Amino acid sequence: MALRYQLKDWFLDWQSVLEASYTVPKEKENEWIRNFFLSRYQTPAEARWRAERIFAALRYLEKHGSAFEKSGFAIASSKSGTVTTHLVGALYRFFGYMDDSEVNSPPPPKVFIEMAEEDQAHFG
Repeated sequence: MALRYQLKDWFLDWQSVLEASYTVPKEKENEWIRNFFLSRYQTPAEARWRAERIFAALRYLEKHGSAFEKSGFAIASSKSGTVTTHLVGALYRFFGYMDDSEVNSPPPPKVFIEMAEEDQAHFG
């Protein structure tokens, strides 16, 4: 699908999904995710594409969490976690924008850390 996320939409969807992961009961998560994305986007195909992109980024973050923690751009605990806006923006620049074929082969965490560092240097 030839879509691109707008940064403001990425941040809103990202934050909403993370908040829901702590407030929505496990057995209702799938229903909540479906309803949330369908309420925000015009077609089911677009809603699905956007949900898949957010969750691809979340899975990547989970898989490489220790690298992001070492960099200081993420903090995880057994019950919650924090991700800086610099890292969320770096994830957006790949997962929210690249072609579908590229999303399945993301670059190593070092690339995202460098993007987050660049963002932090420019925007504080």
